[in-house]
Amino acid sequence: MIRDTYGGSALVSRIKALPDPYRGNAIAWLQHCTQAPMEDLESDINSFLETLNPSVRAKFVFQTGKLLEIAVQYFGSS
Repeated sequence: MIRDTYGGSALVSRIKALPDPYRGNAIAWLQHCTQAPMEDLESDINSFLETLNPSVRAKFVFQTGKLLEIAVQYFGSS
């Protein structure tokens, strides 16, 4: 179990709530934005977040979380 110190599990849960192909698209978008592999989603997101300055990290988690929340609202399974 990965310890979630930075809010990565909230992002992962939103991504997992998306059905394919939207989930795959969200992961590809995240890889492009972070320039980091996302093969083990939870571990890789937390590793990426760990590298960020705390204020940048907070903004990234908030903004990405809101975007994924909207994606789940529109594309998530009901």
